[in-house]
Amino acid sequence: MRFLPRSLFGRIALLLIAGLVVAQGAGTAIHWQERQRVLGQTLSREIGQQIAAVYRAVQAQPVSQRAELVHLLTTPRFALSLQDHSVPDHSPGPGVPVPQQGLVAELRKALATYDPVVPVQVAAWPQPPLLAFDISLQLDDGQWLRVRGQAPEAIFAQAWHALINLGSMLLVVIVLVVVAARSTVRPLTQLAAAAHSLSADLNHPPLPETGPLEVREAISAFNTMQQRIRSGIEERERFLAAVSHDLKTPVTRLQLRAELLKDPQLSSDIRRDVNAMQQLINDALDFLRGRSVQEAIQPVDLVALVESIADDSAGKGEITLDLPDALRFQGRPKALQRAVQNLLENALKYAGNAHIALYENAGRVRLAVEDDGEGIEPEHLERVFEPFYRIEGSRSRDTGGTGLGLAIVRQVARSHGGEAWFENREGGGLRAVLELPVIIPSQPMVKAGA
Repeated sequence: MRFLPRSLFGRIALLLIAGLVVAQGAGTAIHWQERQRVLGQTLSREIGQQIAAVYRAVQAQPVSQRAELVHLLTTPRFALSLQDHSVPDHSPGPGVPVPQQGLVAELRKALATYDPVVPVQVAAWPQPPLLAFDISLQLDDGQWLRVRGQAPEAIFAQAWHALINLGSMLLVVIVLVVVAARSTVRPLTQLAAAAHSLSADLNHPPLPETGPLEVREAISAFNTMQQRIRSGIEERERFLAAVSHDLKTPVTRLQLRAELLKDPQLSSDIRRDVNAMQQLINDALDFLRGRSVQEAIQPVDLVALVESIADDSAGKGEITLDLPDALRFQGRPKALQRAVQNLLENALKYAGNAHIALYENAGRVRLAVEDDGEGIEPEHLERVFEPFYRIEGSRSRDTGGTGLGLAIVRQVARSHGGEAWFENREGGGLRAVLELPVIIPSQPMVKAGA
């Protein structure tokens, strides 16, 4: 099975073409064998009758004139001669295949109407694919009429024009098979592309319901699912907008009341808690709204973006950069800025230093943020991207944060068709990787009617 194409189109085309080639090959072989058999029978009958006719003509002539008649009847393909003795007899016996007995049998049948007891000696009988023969027939004066010849070679030659016609027809049918397979599979390809881009863009037009019945039903179900998901998200966003509005009002009142407190320490503590609450609300709403997914795709200078973020965070710790001269990218700039900033702040918060490397390789853009901290236990490397998940110890609630920063990073990565992950460095420290494809899957949208 490893030699089969991976795509459905390739497998359908290969199966149909292989079946067509095998069927045509078998049909051609059967046709060729039948053609050889019919030609052999027909020529054996005609040559046998011709030899019998020549024998009767020579036998009817006076003995003195037979040599002259034999000379007149001789042709390059039908040599006649008179001999005093016969050639060694190699007549085909009962075990010889029928095609080789054909000429001798037809000759005896033709002679039977004239003289059923004419002695016949066969020195060489026809061997396929050429009907070459050497036969002697005894005359009434004791002499032998020797007949040698063969059927024209062109009769049994390969019919190249027929093979050319067959090849042309096979080529046309193969092209039609490929076109038919492509038209059958194209709706499935569009459906797969739309399914891949569903998480990145819920607002692209419904897929055209074309193709076979089963494919149309699958596309219809996909369009219905997309509409329901879009309706559910729109309802969630309306709910979140209302919650956001309602939450901002009491938070604002708390901030105002904290300003009126006479105790400076208490006022400062309350303002800090209110600010943390406000940050948590904003992060949660941004994550749930999926703003990183909804932002439009546009050109982004990743080098300038990383340098700007590093400059803004320069006072928070030691930052080193390893960047190319320029790296243009088609993406969502605000979402990318948020993701890179979250990774940088995470490294500075827990290690006090960060090294940012940016490069492109094999159609992928990779940004790595490394630190010299304590790293993360292997069982937590994946779970830290879960919303509100925290690790007991150095990376805990006491260090600040809402627990949504890394979840937003992964959301941004996947909205671009990429991925984000952590890996422990050899010798200590942590490496955060944000990998994105140069071409975002959601860009080439599947349009209705395409």
